[in-house]
Amino acid sequence: MSVWICVPSIRPGGGTLPEWKARGYKVAVLRQGELFPEADVTVGTDKYLGWAESINLTVKVVMILDKEAEWFVGGGDDTLPDPLFSPGQIAGQCSEYFGGRWNLGGETGKLREGLETFGVMQPTGDGWNIDKIAGSPWLGREWCKRAYQGHGPLFAGYPHNWADEELQAVATKLGVFWQRPDITQRHNHCMRSGSVAKPEWWDRIVGKDYGVSKPMFEQRKAAGWPGHEPLEMAA
Repeated sequence: MSVWICVPSIRPGGGTLPEWKARGYKVAVLRQGELFPEADVTVGTDKYLGWAESINLTVKVVMILDKEAEWFVGGGDDTLPDPLFSPGQIAGQCSEYFGGRWNLGGETGKLREGLETFGVMQPTGDGWNIDKIAGSPWLGREWCKRAYQGHGPLFAGYPHNWADEELQAVATKLGVFWQRPDITQRHNHCMRSGSVAKPEWWDRIVGKDYGVSKPMFEQRKAAGWPGHEPLEMAA
């Protein structure tokens, strides 16, 4: 079973992505600029598509190419992999945790094929507000196939911010969100003390969007996250 990190990347050399590769993850990137040669899959783009849509698109490509892939990690090229657990260990633990916990009819205690990957796991060992968002989530294959009526694992309407907070809220609402404080995926965010320098595009793309997209987030929250409903599974 392979585990893929699927993220947009613009940083030279892929940022932290070589470290994921070294830990045994497969790497898929939606890439602006020069190629990142260590990537296993590259989806080229001439513009930033937004964080959520970049992950959705990259995951869809990988699911077509790799039928054995069951878990996908979102986030960014400024996040580090857990230094202790292997990707296979974490994936196995996620499948065991989610397997049989629920079904889409709302009943508990019934097993259905695929339920072991209908879930979202967020490592929280890093701290730094990660308990409030699913900013570097593990996304199961069935979640990626069925969430948001089959359109992808995240709501793609946000240009950059808020999709991670909505993801946590929606997965929690559906009963398939798991936080793990024993796993650490450090986010070397440019606003974090002692981390990487702020990129030149930060204020223009990310910083500005935080306030611009907040009304959309609040409206969707008040309305119960329209369109989040998952596709039904066969009985």
